[in-house]
Amino acid sequence: MKYEGYKIGPVIRDIRKDKGLLIEEVAAKTGISVSTLGQVEQGGRNLSMKNLYMLMEVYETDANSLLAIDCTPDSLDSRLKRLPADKQDYLEKTFDFMIEQALKSA
Repeated sequence: MKYEGYKIGPVIRDIRKDKGLLIEEVAAKTGISVSTLGQVEQGGRNLSMKNLYMLMEVYETDANSLLAIDCTPDSLDSRLKRLPADKQDYLEKTFDFMIEQALKSA
């Protein structure tokens, strides 16, 4: 998959606006500078993995939504959504823990 900032930036901006957040509020919550967020939203700067995870947390959304990736029936997200809620929760918490550990060692 190729990162296409010109497509992804406006999606990220729309999600922020849909959440009723100002770019300054997102910067304060994530520690990402207003300048960097603006460049990402304009498609002029790539989104790092670390920043992606921080935005996922603040926007309470998944990477596919932020990266404008459509889910297919056999995608991980689609398969996860077919599981009972308790299993979804367990797997999401497990994956979140794994990501946190990876970020600490990065």
